[in-house]
Amino acid sequence: MFGKKTKLERVKADAKADYLKCGALDPEDRLHRVFAARIAQRARLNLDKIFVQGAKAEEKRQLELAEAIRTGSDLPQRIEHEGYNQLQGVSGAVVSWVPEELANKMFNLGADYQITEVSAHEALQQADKIAGTIIEDLQTTQNIQLLGLLRDDGEEEESED
Repeated sequence: MFGKKTKLERVKADAKADYLKCGALDPEDRLHRVFAARIAQRARLNLDKIFVQGAKAEEKRQLELAEAIRTGSDLPQRIEHEGYNQLQGVSGAVVSWVPEELANKMFNLGADYQITEVSAHEALQQADKIAGTIIEDLQTTQNIQLLGLLRDDGEEEESED
């Protein structure tokens, strides 16, 4: 029993290893490009999911803040995201990992958007910077566009004017 990782720990380790492996792959090799594109797609879905998780967590934290203020207890802090998420794909569930620093930026961006600390435009600008970091990390030519839902909403609002 000792020394054996649980299945979840192995899956998480594999997801992290896959992400980190992309930076060392040969971008000229077609199979390597396909692998990096797949990991980039997972990272995009993961980061979009992290944004939503941040918004939902902040909504809950705001209620806890109000209660803490009312009762005079300690104010709850924002949690940190470890960068892992389970994603549902056509071939089943997979686990994706992004570096904790990027995960926390996206999580806090979702939280700040939820409480209108940042506008949709500012959120998209920050998300584009995070996407640029992912593209650089993975050494991919794959286009990564985060927060498609906000982009779609913004385009509809602009066309109504």
